[in-house]
Amino acid sequence: MLATVSQGGLPAHVGFGLLAVLWLLATGQAYRYIRAGEQAAHRRWMTRSYALTFAAVTLRIYIPLSQVVGLPFEPAYQTIAWLCWVPNLILAEWLILRRQDAAPIQTRDSIVPA
Repeated sequence: MLATVSQGGLPAHVGFGLLAVLWLLATGQAYRYIRAGEQAAHRRWMTRSYALTFAAVTLRIYIPLSQVVGLPFEPAYQTIAWLCWVPNLILAEWLILRRQDAAPIQTRDSIVPA
């Protein structure tokens, strides 16, 4: 199981645990939708999955930066456990909503730009 052990105490453990659950959920939903032939829903869930997967990258950026600016490790790590994925997911949701707003409106006879 993911996030069974983490440094930084309970805040970090919960942050990474929730990341793991949401990551598996998002990827599972994406798989379910593509199997059902629903490409738009699959694309939305893969955007979320990618954002959560990218947490591994943002974590590895934030940890050295926190050390460079002289933050104490444990409190910084507790915060980074959340900062490495929550902003990514917010950005993904914003992109999803932006794409939906820009999507053409389907009418009976034609497609008209929104």
